[in-house]
Amino acid sequence: MLASVADGFALFLNAEVLLLCVLAVFVGLLLGVLPGLGGLTALALLLPFIYGMEPIAGLGFLLAAHAVVYTGGALTSIALGIPGSGPNAATVIDGYPMTLAGKGGIALGAAFASSGLGGVVGVIALVGLLPFLQPIVFHIGSPETFLFAVMGIIYVGVLGERSMARGLISGGLGVFLALFGYDRLAGVPRFWLDFDYLLDGIRLVPLVLGLFAVPEILDLALGRRAEVVATGSRDRFAQIGQGMKATILRPYLLIKSSLLGVFIGIVPGVGGDTAPFVAYASAKQTSPTPEAFGNGCVEGVIAPEASNNAKEGGALVTTLALGIPGSAGMSLLLGGFLLLGLEPGPDFLANHMDLAVGLAIVLAFANLVAVVVMAAASPLLLKIADLRPQVLAPVLAVLVVLGAFAYQNEPLDVVATFVIGVLGCAMKAMGYSRPALVLGFVMAPLIETYLHITLQAYGMSFLLRPGSLVLLALIVMGLSWGRLRRYFLAAASSGKRINAAE
Repeated sequence: MLASVADGFALFLNAEVLLLCVLAVFVGLLLGVLPGLGGLTALALLLPFIYGMEPIAGLGFLLAAHAVVYTGGALTSIALGIPGSGPNAATVIDGYPMTLAGKGGIALGAAFASSGLGGVVGVIALVGLLPFLQPIVFHIGSPETFLFAVMGIIYVGVLGERSMARGLISGGLGVFLALFGYDRLAGVPRFWLDFDYLLDGIRLVPLVLGLFAVPEILDLALGRRAEVVATGSRDRFAQIGQGMKATILRPYLLIKSSLLGVFIGIVPGVGGDTAPFVAYASAKQTSPTPEAFGNGCVEGVIAPEASNNAKEGGALVTTLALGIPGSAGMSLLLGGFLLLGLEPGPDFLANHMDLAVGLAIVLAFANLVAVVVMAAASPLLLKIADLRPQVLAPVLAVLVVLGAFAYQNEPLDVVATFVIGVLGCAMKAMGYSRPALVLGFVMAPLIETYLHITLQAYGMSFLLRPGSLVLLALIVMGLSWGRLRRYFLAAASSGKRINAAE
């Protein structure tokens, strides 16, 4: 393994590879900043360019661009309250209120530092797990995947902005919206209203843009946006440093959120969109001040951003070791392998461990370069939030239309974005959790598919599998943690009052 690490560094330390990785970082950040253009778009646009390249150069180019997309997406999430992509929706919850309070630089500094360090944790986990992963992943069957998805839904209640009930209602609405289109098991169309567009279901990008971008644009156009506390460029540089320091001073939160991202990324089929929501909910559950979340809490930025980038290391683990894409983005990366004449899987690790290590180094390098670039540019980019609403609203509207159309070159996606925007405005006005709806939408297909497979293969006895018992215990802990924490805090405060009286 040590020899493979040395060979991997030798592959990476090549002028062509380094130049391509730096170029890919700029492309990935640009696509991340533009609403609606996520990691899948980056890989799809760049895939044709790698034909004929050396494997480390071509795959490193794709991986570097994909790895930093969510770092770029943090900018619009924090500065404008509009997620750059689906996974960035969890960052909006606390990042945007921090901008309105004049602390946008702190939020961005925390986001960039946690993204970069989370990506490095994911790489360390990737290199450490590669030799041992195959037997572990083969023991994760449909029952465990189903329970992972259920555990994600349990966290919906925690994401409720004002109450668990509203969070669960929002999540349930997300599950319902995911049922539109063909039944994944029987092939029967559901809720399609004799409208061919709905046969393929509601798309994620129009959903996210409609829920988050349209309400913000409408508020800007009508002059209803909350006043942003003004800060100077020098203050913003200082704030970015404060945000990075805040991340470093919370090593437990950073490492826990990163490892959650790695763990969720490893499980095939669960999907990278889930990781930041689970990390956010976990941070809120274990925080001594959960009431601060949703009102501009820096921990609410660190947790989702750390897991967002760490999950790519986990997803790359299963892609390299088993040839099974750990996420949708890794499916396109798998196409890059095949285009260059390589086939990931157990034989790949036996014959190309140096290339696997080289790609892990590319992942770490891209994350760290992205932190430097965004930290240097963000004081200037944050001025976007200071623009007059009459200028900002039409520009954002154009970007949203372009992002919705570019997703699948489908004009009706633009129409769907603004139709869903009506729902987004209603949910914002009534205080329902829009991120919880996105999480329910993402998890619903997994629950439906893997529950059917599990019941067909195991019946109800799947609950007695060792992995299922562990996950059920975690689900129960998640449900009861809030009550237990309140009970212990009440008991502690009661004890202090008794001692004071004595």
